[in-house]
Amino acid sequence: MIVAIHQPNYLPYLGFFDKMAKSDIFVIYDDAQFNKSDFQHRNRIRIYHGWKWLTVPVEKKRIPINEVKVRNEVKTWKGVKWAEDHFNNIRDNYKDTPYYSMYEEELRRIYNKKHEKLVDLNMELIRFLMKAFDIDVEIVFSSELGFTSKSTQRLVEIVEALGGDVYLSGPKGKDYLDVSLFERRGIKVVFQDFMHPVYKQRYGGFIPNMSAIDALFNVGKMPE
Repeated sequence: MIVAIHQPNYLPYLGFFDKMAKSDIFVIYDDAQFNKSDFQHRNRIRIYHGWKWLTVPVEKKRIPINEVKVRNEVKTWKGVKWAEDHFNNIRDNYKDTPYYSMYEEELRRIYNKKHEKLVDLNMELIRFLMKAFDIDVEIVFSSELGFTSKSTQRLVEIVEALGGDVYLSGPKGKDYLDVSLFERRGIKVVFQDFMHPVYKQRYGGFIPNMSAIDALFNVGKMPE
């Protein structure tokens, strides 16, 4: 059984869903510490002259991701609340793509809803994209498993508790995982080999590693 573990990012990129699709159980690492420099509260969309960040205003504290609160009162320089601004940016840059209209109302519903916590917003968007990409995998939250160990040891305990015999790691895991801890438990470590597909974007040229909504709206599926 293949188990993968990943933090609940905001509008994740295609590699997140590639990893999910290759798993039997996908663990949302929701009690990892929030990192304001990561993708937990921000991601990128394609715009006419390149790309831009969409960043959710949150209380930036050194606390677990599942405790991070959204600052819903924050408005942009245009005088609109951040959620409306994110939706407007997505709509304005993708409204002329082949598949945007299929998903507009569901996306609007998510952004119209007030989310008190970042993890709740992120999970709604993740589940929206799972459904759109037809990914059916069991989701487990790390916070529900009760482990308090750190680093690689915690990952090992999570995989073992779920009955996994293969741990699917992201490619960056090569830089920090202690693979021997998995091997001692009889768990094989496989590193994700994700090659970002090239597809036709609305604007000229191709820029990889945008939010997965870029692929969804342009080609309507998980590109191979």
